[in-house]
This record gives sequence, structure tokens and C-alpha cells, in this order.
Amino acid sequence: MKNLPWKKILLGVLTACIVIAGVFYFTNTRGTKPSPTFVNPAFGEYISSYTAGVVPSSSAIRIMLAKEAVDSTLIGQESSVRLFSFSPSVNGKAIWLDRRTIEFKPETRLTSGQVYEVKFFLSKLLNVTDDLNTFEYTFQVIPQNFEVSIDNIKPYVKTELTRQKIEGVLYTADFAENAAVEKALSADQQGNTLKISWTHAAEGKQHNFVVEEVARKDQPSSVKLTMEGKALGIDRTEDKDVEIPSLSDFKLMNAKVVQNPTQYVVLQFSDPLKEKQNLEGLVSIADLASLDFDIHDNEIWVYPPVRQAGTKSVRIEAGVRNILDYRMKNAATVDVEFEQLKPAVRFTGKGSILPSTDGLILPFEAVKVNAVDVEIQKI
Repeated sequence: MKNLPWKKILLGVLTACIVIAGVFYFTNTRGTKPSPTFVNPAFGEYISSYTAGVVPSSSAIRIMLAKEAVDSTLIGQESSVRLFSFSPSVNGKAIWLDRRTIEFKPETRLTSGQVYEVKFFLSKLLNVTDDLNTFEYTFQVIPQNFEVSIDNIKPYVKTELTRQKIEGVLYTADFAENAAVEKALSADQQGNTLKISWTHAAEGKQHNFVVEEVARKDQPSSVKLTMEGKALGIDRTEDKDVEIPSLSDFKLMNAKVVQNPTQYVVLQFSDPLKEKQNLEGLVSIADLASLDFDIHDNEIWVYPPVRQAGTKSVRIEAGVRNILDYRMKNAATVDVEFEQLKPAVRFTGKGSILPSTDGLILPFEAVKVNAVDVEIQKI
């Protein structure tokens, strides 16, 4: 009984702490500003779509209003009032595309991987309640990345096997400057630095290269490709060793499937092939008959009778001949993966997905999509 007062005091202190903590929590929670990623659905009455999601560095930021907001004389003109604010800041101009659509065009490309907070001052255009004065949300620029793919290894001249070249493609996730890409990739064969020639696609994401004057010798060797991501602002380095077989080693090097528009298997060999040879019985695909063949330099293109799906085993017998009429010494078997044609994505409800280069244009009744470079528009 003597301990009862202390128990009451302890209980009182604990109760007071819980109450104070609860008051502190709810006071701070109510005072916390909603995250910019949260969009008040009430904005849907005034804004029909906006650029969001993951966008290219070249993207413009577009907002389409639900109703016409300006006179037709302003179409194509820069807005006379400041409608956009960005964090981090972005310099550019806001142009009226039509009476409902305003587009902010940055002066320079956006920063790779950066998350931007957008404030659109809706109240400068329309009469809205105080809680809808400023439309806030976020978007992210595509994080830059790269992938190196080897397409083929073949001689400059079919009958001169000692001088080879490596053809490949360097893909970047987003636009990359040609000079930066060329600086990033290097090639080395047994201590000798090799020249690389380039052809860049206009969109700045596909960079075709040729490693020149690769020596094919009596002994096998390799070419080391080194990709230094630092030149592209990426903290990543990748090495790829490309096998260069000996002059006496005539063999299958690679196999892949071209899926579209016509489906066929590409078999790549170390040597150019004899063009006029009967491949019937020498090249086969498990469970398939009536194959058609084409020979292209060091490649055999194998056409199945109908479109295939799933994994199939391809068998190449030793009788296949190279350009000098030498037979391949050893047979080879390789598995290839056939893909089914995927139907175009389309929604039967309120939206459709269409290819785009401007990120995500999201209506307020938008379908959630995990993708890059798609546009969602109302039907």
C-alpha cells in the first residue's frame, strides 16, 4: 500500500508524456505541406493533362487546361506572365501552343537523372479557390546509362582473313553528345590501341562504331573494349572482351534471332562463307522442316516455315564450308529464343498509350504506366 502513491505518480507521468507526444505529432502532421508528388484531384476541373513521369533531357514541360484560357492572338507567343517555377531552377520560355495549352521550353537540356519540382501558377490564368492557386508536382529526367552490343566480326575483303573489323553499337538511355560518346569507348588488342570509326543516329541515343584493323593471326587473341562512363556523367566502367579466333579456326561465333518484320535466325561464323553451297541437312532447327537459307558474307540466315515462339535448338553440322572451300571441323549446337509478336498497347477506357519523346502527358484520369517515352492522351 505504501508503494501506491509512487505508482500513481508514475502512471500520471506516462499519461502526460503520451498526451504531449500525441499533440506534438498531430500538430506537426497537420502543418506538414503535402509532397509535390501528391496531386489534388480537384485540379482535374481546371487541368486536363500535364507532362510528368520520367522524361528525356530534351523534354518540354506542357500543361493543357480543361478550358480555353487565352485569346487566339496569343497562340505561338510567349506568356506575358510568369506561370512556371522549377526547383532546381530552369531557364526557358513558356509558349502558348493553343488557347488551352502552355509549353515551357528549357533553354538547354535538363540534367540527367534530376528530379524537378514544378509549380504552375494556375490562379494567374483562372479564378480558383485558394487551395488551387498553385499546381505542384514532380518529374524526373531519364538517368543516363549505356550498353555496348557487338553486331559482327568480319574481314574487309572476304578472301583476306588477316584484316578484320568489329561492328557494334553503343546505346545510351538518353541523348549523349557525339564527342562524349567517342571519348568514352576505347579498344585495345594485345597492347595496341585500335582506331574506332563512328556513325551517330540523329536522336543521339544510338551510336554505331567500327573497330578498325583488328589482326587475326595464327594464334587466337581478343580485343578489349573499355567503356568509361565518366565521359557521359555516369559512375560506371565496363570492359568487354571480343574473341578473335586463329586463322585456322573456322567455327560458329554467335547466333541470334531477328524478330521483325520477318522472323529468322542469324548464324555468324568466324569466316566468310562459300555462297553457293547446299545447306539442306547441314543446318537444322529442332522439330522444324522446310527451312530456307540465305548466305550473307559470314552469316547464314535461317528462315522457319512459320513464326515460332519459345526456345529452339539449332544444329550446324561440320560440312558447312567457308569462302576458301574449307569445311568446318566440328559441329555446333546452339539454343535461340523466338518471341511472339506483342500486340500494340491500347486502353478501351479513357486513355491510350502512344509512342512519344516528351515523357508522360498525364490526364487526371490517367492510367498508371511504368515506362519511359510514352504519351497518354484522351481518346
